[in-house]
Amino acid sequence: MAEAFKGLDFPVLITAIVASAYGLMLVYSASYSSLAQGETMSSTFKTMLITVLLGICAAVVISMVDYQIISKLWPIIAAACIVLMIITYFFGVGPSARSDVKSWLDFGAFTIQTSEFLKVGFIISFSYHLDLVKDHINKIKTIIPLVIHGAVPTVLTLITGDAGSALIFLLMFIAMLFLARVNIGYFIAGICLIIVGFVVAWQLGIIDGIQRQRIVALFYPESYADIMYQQSNGKIALGSGGLFGQGYLQGEMTQGGLVPENVNDMILTVAGEELGFVGALAVILVLGILIARVFSVGLRARDNVGYLMCAGVFSMLFAQLLVNVGMELSLLPCIGITLPLFSAGGSSSLSIYLALGIVLSVYRYSKDQAKTLFYTK
Repeated sequence: MAEAFKGLDFPVLITAIVASAYGLMLVYSASYSSLAQGETMSSTFKTMLITVLLGICAAVVISMVDYQIISKLWPIIAAACIVLMIITYFFGVGPSARSDVKSWLDFGAFTIQTSEFLKVGFIISFSYHLDLVKDHINKIKTIIPLVIHGAVPTVLTLITGDAGSALIFLLMFIAMLFLARVNIGYFIAGICLIIVGFVVAWQLGIIDGIQRQRIVALFYPESYADIMYQQSNGKIALGSGGLFGQGYLQGEMTQGGLVPENVNDMILTVAGEELGFVGALAVILVLGILIARVFSVGLRARDNVGYLMCAGVFSMLFAQLLVNVGMELSLLPCIGITLPLFSAGGSSSLSIYLALGIVLSVYRYSKDQAKTLFYTK
């Protein structure tokens, strides 16, 4: 047992545990008012607690496996993730109000959101791919297969109706290419293509229904009060906490259930209302420290694939933080992205710990090697 903890990067592990503990505290408060008489904790809180404990154990176990071995298993991992997503497309379930969304597999006693585990699989497979072509990464014949690789998880999540996760995959793909030092010209061309594609999809009505309304509502909130209800109330809750908040378990809107999904997408509003600006800022700071440390481990990796795997985890965490906070502040449409390690969601918490396990492996197997900013052959 002692051997398992020897060589661990404790800053990553401890910061993640602090984030989860803080998140559990916020989830408990968000679900507190719905507890039946005699209950001490909600099923949402219990699920999160169990998955956090499982995740911590899984991260420590994964850290003992050389990340190079993990990277070479990419074909099996990628195939398993793709099969899982195909099964989700045919047999998945979603919210009762959204027949077009099928993002979860229901096993009766529990459900899993398969796209969360696809993120980990993508980090592993794409890191290996980028490392494989590092010597000629800026050639067009190299870029095209990389784009196809990045499009696969994006399309798989889109067809299950999970536009939020598709956006995260797109951001991860762009960030990992950038951190792999792909020529800036490709990014300019790619951004132009994305803009043109978005405009065409908008004009042809491909972006339609609730997704279209959520985008328009950001610019005309008064005309879409029903669409903006969640975000509008979330901002009121955030602002009403002042500097130090209304008190834990005392938030008027939190305990009144006036912010929908405040255990998931809108968890930051709980911190803002009950613990104030200080409490909300603490959430961002803890995640910022974790994200910075993950990238720092990557910079000290013994080889390029280790660096890229950490870059992938960094990209995933940063993208989710950016989108979730933007969503809660009404800067982005509400697309169902959790705040890493803080929001309720067993699949999200477990997948993040699996990803952190890879980071811990990079640290464990690189700590005695020479440190370098970017690996060169």
